[in-house]
Order: sequence, then structure tokens, then C-alpha cells
Amino acid sequence: MADIALIEQTGFGLASVIAHGGAAFDIDGLWPVAPGQWLAYADVASPDWAERLADGLAGRATVIDQSSAYVLWLVIGTDAQRLLQKGLPVDLTTLVPGAAVVSVIAHIGVIVHCPAPDHYHLAVFRSFAHSFRDWLQAGVAALQEDTHA
Repeated sequence: MADIALIEQTGFGLASVIAHGGAAFDIDGLWPVAPGQWLAYADVASPDWAERLADGLAGRATVIDQSSAYVLWLVIGTDAQRLLQKGLPVDLTTLVPGAAVVSVIAHIGVIVHCPAPDHYHLAVFRSFAHSFRDWLQAGVAALQEDTHA
């Protein structure tokens, strides 16, 4: 049996953080997605979470709440990397904990964040969530078959 779990997360917060004038930040939960740009993440977020983040970064960054724009999965297990490598054109062995990459899986835009070894957050635009969920489930089924063969 493959060692993998797919968890669709709820109640999380995601916000784009765009630095003003090259500012840098030392804030927990920032996923680097481009030079001077991050996604701020909170596993549990209050309705005013992004507003409070924006207040704390006033004058140093623009913060845009993205929580309702994305569906977020947590993929965990020793086979998580094997599953994702079936569709991701990025070598995940180079993704150290805390790093993120913006790419595609199955022609669907995805942000992959590695919070810890064998743990991956996958953020996908909500409008593609159903198709992406189908890809994830088919991939897990294929891993299960590979394990039984």
C-alpha cells in the first residue's frame, strides 16, 4: 500500500504579499513565489486575517487576500513526492522545507510549498479544483496499483 494521504484544507488563509521598494520580511508562513513576492499562509485564519497582516506591513507591502481564490491540499507521506513528480516538471528533490515553486500539474497552474520533508501544500485556483482533484485521485490509485504489482 502506498504511503500517501490527501487532505483538502479548510479555514486556511492565503494572501499575496508584494514588497514595496525591495523590502524583506521575517514573518512565519511566507511562501516565496517570485522576487519580492510571497504568499502568506495561515492554517487557521479569522475573517480579518489578511487585513491585520496588511496593517502590520503598512507602507512596506501590499497584501491581497487570496483565500477564497484557491483550494488547498496537503499531500503527506513517503510517496507524496513520487505522486507529484508524475505531473510536475520540477525536480522536487531540490525543494527544501520552506521553499515554494509556481508551476503546472496536468496543465493546471499550481503553487507547491514544502513545509517539511514528505509534506506538500498544493494551491490551485478554485475553478480548476475539480479537475485537479481527479488528477490527484487517479495518481494515488496508480500508486496503489504499482504497490500491489
